[in-house]
Amino acid sequence: MPGPLAFDEYDSFVRSLGFLSSRQACALIVAGDEILDNLLTHGEIGPAGVVVLVRKRASGLTLGFFVESHPDFAAFAQVVNSEPTPPPRFNTGQRRWRGLGLTMCRTIAPSIQHRPGRDVDRIIMTIDVR
Repeated sequence: MPGPLAFDEYDSFVRSLGFLSSRQACALIVAGDEILDNLLTHGEIGPAGVVVLVRKRASGLTLGFFVESHPDFAAFAQVVNSEPTPPPRFNTGQRRWRGLGLTMCRTIAPSIQHRPGRDVDRIIMTIDVR
């Protein structure tokens, strides 16, 4: 689902999951749309598209995104997985804020793991919405 239609497809997918409450679906849509936006903005969705996994457990929800490996993802993962998370900052050259989406995702999902791989890069979020 590459391209702008990915948001509609993702949102429809989440809303179709009968095991989610309305609140849980909203949390997944907010967090997932931000991840999709980053993947599209940085060109990390290859010809195979993106695969999304949602799993509900007693401890919360797991949201996973799986995409073909991208050369810049490993470097990004190393930075973003380090603690503390870099704060949002204004990029004067682009005239926009950077890092707000990651901060928002960290608020919704206390655990976000960026796992680079040889063939597949993974972003796994654990969301505590019961």
